[in-house]
Amino acid sequence: MPLPSIFRGVTAKQLLVLVTVGCAAAYLLNNHDDTTPENLALEAFIRAEQQVTEHVGAVLDIALVRQVVAHPGFNSAGYTRSMYAVEGERGRLMVTLKKVEGDSMIEVTEVRQP
Repeated sequence: MPLPSIFRGVTAKQLLVLVTVGCAAAYLLNNHDDTTPENLALEAFIRAEQQVTEHVGAVLDIALVRQVVAHPGFNSAGYTRSMYAVEGERGRLMVTLKKVEGDSMIEVTEVRQP
């Protein structure tokens, strides 16, 4: 005996399989890992930054919150501005970094309490 169809010949079991496969594919295709070499370098910079360790002690966790790449003018170099949530032994901070394209220097532009 065939299962009753819910919508245009699709059974509940077929619909459940399609939804499950779709959710699994979306999860696997979504890039959860921002561990590019550049992001690892920025995280290492944050861990070594004296301003950060003075506020929170040893850094326990760092999470990228937002990253913006800007190209302000035709003749000027672009830059990347990255905001990180930093959790340490004694509290939390939001740290914003700026890195100019073609330059190895990283600049801390803001350190604030969340």
